[in-house]
Amino acid sequence: MKKKEIKANNEVELMNIQANIKHMIVTVEGDGDLILNKMNARNERWLLGGRDSGVEERSNVWEDIITSIHWYKPLECEDTYKECNEEMMMSLLKENKPCISAFAFKKSFGDATVRNEIDTYATKINTAVNVVAVGGLIPIEFGGWSVEKRLMSPKKGKPLTVHLNHFHNWSAKIQIDYMDHVFSRDQILNIINLAGFGLGIGSGRTSGYGRYHITNVDMIEEAEAA
Repeated sequence: MKKKEIKANNEVELMNIQANIKHMIVTVEGDGDLILNKMNARNERWLLGGRDSGVEERSNVWEDIITSIHWYKPLECEDTYKECNEEMMMSLLKENKPCISAFAFKKSFGDATVRNEIDTYATKINTAVNVVAVGGLIPIEFGGWSVEKRLMSPKKGKPLTVHLNHFHNWSAKIQIDYMDHVFSRDQILNIINLAGFGLGIGSGRTSGYGRYHITNVDMIEEAEAA
């Protein structure tokens, strides 16, 4: 009778899903170097209008190095980044935090679910598991940093010289919110370890960079969740 009344009145009974949502902080530690290499500011300017002029601006190596990283705190400099230099990079490494995007972690968990045949599609884990981070960025801790200068050969166009940021002895804390009636805590941790072992995170994954494993898990109450 209740179902008929709801249907007749065109009402929808809302489910209380909060009781099924759990929160945990998962600490991962790198098994090798992590390479962070997003599109730098100079290339963004080129794609957003610079190429229309046909004149490619002269590169500032330190601008390319600094702006190819997601930083936890926004960079305090002009859009041209002319003042970028080695001293600024050293200061950022001490006073700011390089970051991995939360989206990158979430995508890798979905890919690991499919590739390891846990599920046919990533739809279920994409809707039942969230990676939560302020600004969508997860800061890393690291023991060392270096830059690799490499010649890249794109499918089209001339070879490019790129500077890749390598972070050694790295780790990160990831907040995971999940529906425990869809995936259990142990299932999710297994998926994260599979993603870390087989896929990795960051750039250079096909060459084995960015691999990681879980070192600690802390369950947190909803009031503590970000």
